[in-house]
Amino acid sequence: MLPSNENTPMFRQYDRQKESYKDSVLLFRMGDFYEMFKSDAIEISRLLNLTLTQRQGVPMCGIPYYAVDNYIARLLEHGKKIAICEQVEMPKGKGLAKREVVEVVTPGTIINVSHLDNRTNNYLAALVGNGKNTSLAYVDLSTGEFRATVLAENSEKELLRREIARTNPREVIIQEVLLESDKYSFLGDLDVVLDCQPDWVFDLRQSRERLLKQFQTANLKAFGIDDEEPSILAAGAILNYLDDKHKGVLPHIRSIEIFDESSALGLDESTIRNLEIVKNLHDGGSSFTLLETLDHTKTSLGARKLRRRILQPFPELASIVLHHERVEKLYRSQTTLAKLRDLLSGILDIERLSARIAMDKAHAKDLIAVRDSLTGAFGIRDIVEDSLLDDGRGDLEALFSLLFTLAEMFDKSLMEEPSILLTEGRLIKEGWDSKLDEMRRKNDSGEKILKDYAAEEKAASGINSIKLKYNRIIGYFFEVRKGQADRVPERFRRRQSLAQCERFTTEKLGELEAEINSIKERIIEYEQELFLSIREEAKKHVSELLRLAGIISDIDVVQAFSHAATEYGYVRPRMIEDSRIEIERGRHPIVECHIPHGSFVPNSISIDSDGVSFALITGPNMAGKSTILRQVALITLMAHAGSFVPADSALIGLVDRIYCRVGATDNLARGESTFLVEMNETANILRSASKQSLVIMDEIGRGTGTADGLAIAKAVCEYLLTQTTPKTLFATHYRELTKIEHPHLINLSMAVHEKDGLLIFPKTLVPGPAEASYGIHVGSMAGLPESVVRRAQELLLSQEARSSTETTRKAVQISLFDNREMILEKLRDLELDNLTPMESLQILARWQKELNLVS
Repeated sequence: MLPSNENTPMFRQYDRQKESYKDSVLLFRMGDFYEMFKSDAIEISRLLNLTLTQRQGVPMCGIPYYAVDNYIARLLEHGKKIAICEQVEMPKGKGLAKREVVEVVTPGTIINVSHLDNRTNNYLAALVGNGKNTSLAYVDLSTGEFRATVLAENSEKELLRREIARTNPREVIIQEVLLESDKYSFLGDLDVVLDCQPDWVFDLRQSRERLLKQFQTANLKAFGIDDEEPSILAAGAILNYLDDKHKGVLPHIRSIEIFDESSALGLDESTIRNLEIVKNLHDGGSSFTLLETLDHTKTSLGARKLRRRILQPFPELASIVLHHERVEKLYRSQTTLAKLRDLLSGILDIERLSARIAMDKAHAKDLIAVRDSLTGAFGIRDIVEDSLLDDGRGDLEALFSLLFTLAEMFDKSLMEEPSILLTEGRLIKEGWDSKLDEMRRKNDSGEKILKDYAAEEKAASGINSIKLKYNRIIGYFFEVRKGQADRVPERFRRRQSLAQCERFTTEKLGELEAEINSIKERIIEYEQELFLSIREEAKKHVSELLRLAGIISDIDVVQAFSHAATEYGYVRPRMIEDSRIEIERGRHPIVECHIPHGSFVPNSISIDSDGVSFALITGPNMAGKSTILRQVALITLMAHAGSFVPADSALIGLVDRIYCRVGATDNLARGESTFLVEMNETANILRSASKQSLVIMDEIGRGTGTADGLAIAKAVCEYLLTQTTPKTLFATHYRELTKIEHPHLINLSMAVHEKDGLLIFPKTLVPGPAEASYGIHVGSMAGLPESVVRRAQELLLSQEARSSTETTRKAVQISLFDNREMILEKLRDLELDNLTPMESLQILARWQKELNLVS
């Protein structure tokens, strides 16, 4: 039994709604305010710095209805879910208004543009297992993008980390049993809202039925989905979740893309982080990143497409070459490029505006924004050849013709500066509807009647200062100065007394006001009806609007790449289905933008999985090893994304993955030390890299003792040289590794010049190993006290003297991957039943050669 002060009809109504939305902040509409009660009020008043009051002894705080969007945005930033409970029916007498939750807003289900970062997608993800496979799906409700995959068995954790790093979802629906697994427990450490659901919620048949209903099709084969496809579970979980939160259909989600590892060039979590593709290592911001360098887009939908493109570069040659050709066409026509950029700057977020139309959330200003954006798109069509706009989906002429008709409807029907509210009128342009025009004429004549009546009263009373005025509180009234108030006729009834004046009404004024208000109310209701019919017509063309959004985002990315090439002097890379990477005078795209123009020192490099596949780079710290490693990886990534690259020339063979193990960071949240992070990332590379991969490794083994570190570094080198043979750039401070002899290894080093006892680092990559480590010199340059530098030199000389008398150096001789052990391992894995006699003899001959048993 509730305490007496809570056992009222209103609080019982509140408690019923709150019981259904326990995990959400309940915004309970009461008149012009959304109120929060009890524990919600206590928590949110502190979180948002609101005044905490009481109602009948119950904690309460509130926010005005007109400011609710600002407060919802702040709650979402804190990871809260918000249930919006509206007054859906007013009582006829003194009873209680009927209230229902009409929408639940969560971090992953936002469609209000004011709550979103317009240059970043806002993803909701779902992770579901069926005992054998784990599936992942994600959707951006604000754009309609919907994708799903099955995580490859035995690689689930690494693949999930990769997709989380790429998509950065705001919210993840996850099966409870999965969160209990060690594979997925890391999700609890992320800055993401987790929605744990019990196993019984995820049903394959129900999920399939929900997808069929969504796409209005008899089967899912058109989307590449079989009836027993595990990804159905995750995709269905997302749609069911959206049904629960948004209480309506989702017509802008028209299709789903099934993807796998081969759908994009592979970039794992550590590579995305270490290459600083979208976030820098300093503060996690976008400054000093590849995204910042290349983001010359002019539209928000183009910016989102660019972000996706550099996180999911093209894997196949045809797509890459097509985009290079498009970039080159604009690059060679700077006049067209300039006009295109100007037109794009006037195009708003068609993608998210289309979603709002589809979900019946768009107001009149949204439709005007669509009209203006369509006008910009028509201008682009006039100056850009169709080959640059072709999305492979058929007749562009028909698409633009239909959209022209839609823009024309908006232009003829909607006011230029319409209200964003449906309850205020000021929506429909004169001339669109004859009935509305007639109602407005009656309203205008009513206004004239009021003015004439006011003139009559002024003449009859002889009070020249009398004025007819209006406000929303008391309606129409006559205002008279204090000094003349005693002269008003008896028919005047006092409404309000102010310091300087008195306000009156009359019976006739009340009657005229009632007639005018009745007309105004009918006008507002009819305008609302007309607007909803216009929006419903627009809703029929959401698929065409979304198609146009895709075309505009693509051309925006193309022009951004063309503009970057113009600004920074990039060249078109030559792409080949080959194992070579040859870069002449390459530059680091990020670094060169943040130092004086022309001061970056370019370098050349050539590696080939079928030839010299392993470049061992030595040299002192501060000489530029890490910069070269990263620039090769970034140039390769840029080429695959369809961009030109910072170099004099570049020959880039297709790669399937880029791995980047650089830097020294720990992960305290996961309980992982710097060295453990390094070993985890190294192990992932050794397990996953193929001959078609590009591997970047910097200072492997430095997180542990010298002997252990050297042994590990040497073993990793041997493995990459003899097992998977990817293209590898391996920077190290262990000069002992330069003694490794292998036909696929080349020694390179950073040039060092010494002059008058000072080191000069020209940042140039040269053939051969480094002559010394120069560690003490670098320490001196960094400002170590002179006494420390002298003592370090003494200790170094002493150590070198002792080392020269030793007969062996065990650490250097350690090899974790002896040839004999590796061949025994291969022999264990060999499937003899699947080999022909000739293949068997060839394998034996190769092993003999590897063991030096034959010359």
